[in-house]
Amino acid sequence: MDKPTWWPGEEHAAFTEWALAQGVIANGVTPARFPGRGLGMIATRKIKKGEPVVQVPTSVILTVDTLPTSFRDQFLEGTPVQAIMAAYLTHGSEQELSKYDLWRKAWPTRQDFEDSLPMLWPAALGGLTWPDSDPATGTRPNFLPPCISGQWNSIQKDPSTKKYETEHQNLLAGQEQRLGKAWADVTAVLPETDWRSFSYHWLILNTRSFYWVAPDQEPPEDRNDAMALLPFADYFNHSDVECDVKFDADEYTLRATENYEKGDEVYMSYGSHPNDFLLAEYGFFLEQNESDCVYLDDIIFRDITSPDKREELSLNQYYGNYQVTSQGVCYRTEVAACLKYMKEEDWRNHVLEGSTEGVDEKLSGDIIKDWLRAYCIEAEAAVDALRAAMESDAVVQAHRQKSETLLRRWAQIKEVCESASRAIDL
Repeated sequence: MDKPTWWPGEEHAAFTEWALAQGVIANGVTPARFPGRGLGMIATRKIKKGEPVVQVPTSVILTVDTLPTSFRDQFLEGTPVQAIMAAYLTHGSEQELSKYDLWRKAWPTRQDFEDSLPMLWPAALGGLTWPDSDPATGTRPNFLPPCISGQWNSIQKDPSTKKYETEHQNLLAGQEQRLGKAWADVTAVLPETDWRSFSYHWLILNTRSFYWVAPDQEPPEDRNDAMALLPFADYFNHSDVECDVKFDADEYTLRATENYEKGDEVYMSYGSHPNDFLLAEYGFFLEQNESDCVYLDDIIFRDITSPDKREELSLNQYYGNYQVTSQGVCYRTEVAACLKYMKEEDWRNHVLEGSTEGVDEKLSGDIIKDWLRAYCIEAEAAVDALRAAMESDAVVQAHRQKSETLLRRWAQIKEVCESASRAIDL
């Protein structure tokens, strides 16, 4: 019998058979290959919103608690769960890991990660330096979006800006810190650890794990320590939809978040994340993403240089995280714009008591549009530099698909800023 056009391949068919034999229930979905987009889940029948589509028994979920006690107890307190699990997948005995063989064969390859994740891209495109990286040569333009790289081409960052918590900015630096700590913690105990194998398994966990807390445990302080690998459920691709998952002592259940027709791709949400986060963490981004945004922090801090005004922002908890979406800017951004021209006493009354004394909406709008225009100029500079490199830089030429990905993302960023600017005049 001829295979359907979406058939995922022998290794995925074999893994599916294994997963179902372990008690996984697939209710109207099966792995499929989608042209140009890789693997995902396809509906094999009509599915109604709210129906359970995949149920994974806890007996086959891989968590840190399922690892041999003798293995996990050798690590110091404070070693991240992700590091311990990656170390086990790297060092576990052949006999212990053999039961996961078909599952592991269905995972992405390291080459898949190198193709999609900016942290593993060559330095010419902004990738990080790891033990197996090619050394960077010379000074190059920044091609990655600032939310990922923390760097700009057309804007000089103010070194006096103090540190503050961000969730969706400086993403590469965060990845470097997390993976670097994991590597240091593991090699302190297992110095013979192979970098490529360990970092590969760390990335598997980073891109394919689900939130999990055992019923008899309290959620950990670090959300990243509440992770599990779920066989079969990890085929779902992300969409900007609600997430409907529940778990208990017996099983992990994923329900359809919308209605699907037979042949549709069935999605689950990885969370409400902007496209830069999706690209940095998972190696893709959405063409339409209601959660997409960029941040004006460096642009605003370049403009608001007065130490007294910055102190006002900090004391009143408006320091940083100035978000832009296609619908406009956040209230934090509006407040920062007001501080540019208002008397400090009027500004404090505005943010603390809602007073409108001294507020000029037209002037605030013009200031914000100047900030948005600065981001558009950055987008244009990055695109021009990248297109020039695609013509003249041999390393960039060898990674054309990655360059095309960045050009599409920069086009999105410019459109977000232009749309936000138009919204100010409405």
